[in-house]
Amino acid sequence: MQKILIKQITIKESPLFKDETFYPSEHFNVFSGASGAGKSVLMEAILALFGLRESHAQTIEAILEVRGIAEEFQGFIEEGEITLTVSRRDKVRYFLNAQNIPKKRVQDFFAPFLKHLGVKSHESLSTKNLFLALDGFVSAQEKEYAVILEDYCKSFAHYQNTKNALNKLKEEALKITELREFVSFEIQKLESLQPKKGEYEELLLLKKEISKKEKISASLQEVQNFLNQAPQVLNFLNLIEKEKERDSILSALNELESLCDQQNELLESLQAIDPESILNRIEELSALNKRYGGIDAALEFLESKKQELQKYENFEESLKDAEKQASKAQENLKQTAQRLGEMRFKYLESFKKSLNQALQSLKMPQAKISLTSLEDVESYTPQGAQTLEITLNTTLKNLSSGEFNRFILALLLTQSTQIKHQAIIILDEVDANLSGEESQGVALALKQLSTHYQVCAISHQPHMPALADAHFLIQKGAQGSKIIPLDKEGRIQEIARTISGEVITKEAIEFATKQLENL
Repeated sequence: MQKILIKQITIKESPLFKDETFYPSEHFNVFSGASGAGKSVLMEAILALFGLRESHAQTIEAILEVRGIAEEFQGFIEEGEITLTVSRRDKVRYFLNAQNIPKKRVQDFFAPFLKHLGVKSHESLSTKNLFLALDGFVSAQEKEYAVILEDYCKSFAHYQNTKNALNKLKEEALKITELREFVSFEIQKLESLQPKKGEYEELLLLKKEISKKEKISASLQEVQNFLNQAPQVLNFLNLIEKEKERDSILSALNELESLCDQQNELLESLQAIDPESILNRIEELSALNKRYGGIDAALEFLESKKQELQKYENFEESLKDAEKQASKAQENLKQTAQRLGEMRFKYLESFKKSLNQALQSLKMPQAKISLTSLEDVESYTPQGAQTLEITLNTTLKNLSSGEFNRFILALLLTQSTQIKHQAIIILDEVDANLSGEESQGVALALKQLSTHYQVCAISHQPHMPALADAHFLIQKGAQGSKIIPLDKEGRIQEIARTISGEVITKEAIEFATKQLENL
């Protein structure tokens, strides 16, 4: 069971509240007070705590009770009591149990648990949210429905993925011939060059040797002419009796002769090489280096193109396999959509009856509900294979703000028995501009909802305060506004004020006393 409950809120250094702490009931909380006392400022602070409004207080802190954390948030937040803080100094920061956390993370976690009524939102009347109301109602009747709904969502996502994969392959198929020819040309070009690792560097050295060939040959001839005079050198050394020097000079002459022989062999091998072919090869490999960044990179590119070509060669098989996968996913989607639709149609009249009962209690026109099946699979949406339309005496988009809020309350009433405290409902003057009868209907609806939700509501009329589990007076003073929990006598006085104004009449006191006689 998922649950979020506010146990305590502290507001410090806001435009109206210097340092105020209050402890809301876990059920129905009503805030009243004279205009300008700070009721809306208080609601803004509560919404800011959950990242839904900008904070105008230096500190807003709440102690929350959290149960049934969703898997994706496990590790981010703990079960039990937690402290959530919004601090505004140089900038706004959020803290969870004194650990800094991103505002977006706070919004993502708490969004499913918060319902704010006060400003008309077309998003609240979207098809998605209307289906949430219907599905919530059906889930309360059928335990297996949640599994059916999850199966549909998974099969819809799977079908979308397989369809996208197939479409991508089909797009490739339009270009496959051109791509295959291009890749084949690239492979043929590289294979015709047959580049080898280290070949470019070896050819550069060879080019250097060839360029020095003539000079080396001339110098070699001179050295060999000198070596031909070696016997005369040795004879001279013998005559002057320098035997020790003769041996070392003889060794050096032999080593020099060996080097000359090696160089002769190298020159002979260079003689057989065509310099032009070497230069042409270097030019080809140089172009390869410029294009691919090196021979190693060119060889890697060649291998990748061979693999790409293999992919194209197997493309027809891949396309057929993708078509089979998409067809299988489509069939599965149809089956899950059918099960989902059957369950929705089964409980549609019950949902309509429940919604209209709620609307009647809120003094609203009766609803007409149209659930229509979609024949084309491509028309299916994440919400299912049906369209859902709800109208009153006008389309939902044309509802006034008061009608909008009461309609949302009616939707909540149809789902209210599912999970205790699945959300916190925040209402900002939802009974403003309503008749007494309409205001009483809203108060009764909120009282019913507060059995399953924690309700925080601003009210200027007597009906909500009379039914509240906790009534707080927002009172403005010289040192700022105060949040005062009212006892029975205080509630009588405040309810009487909402009836008769600042000059409280005897009749207003009697009415308020009667309203609270069972308190």
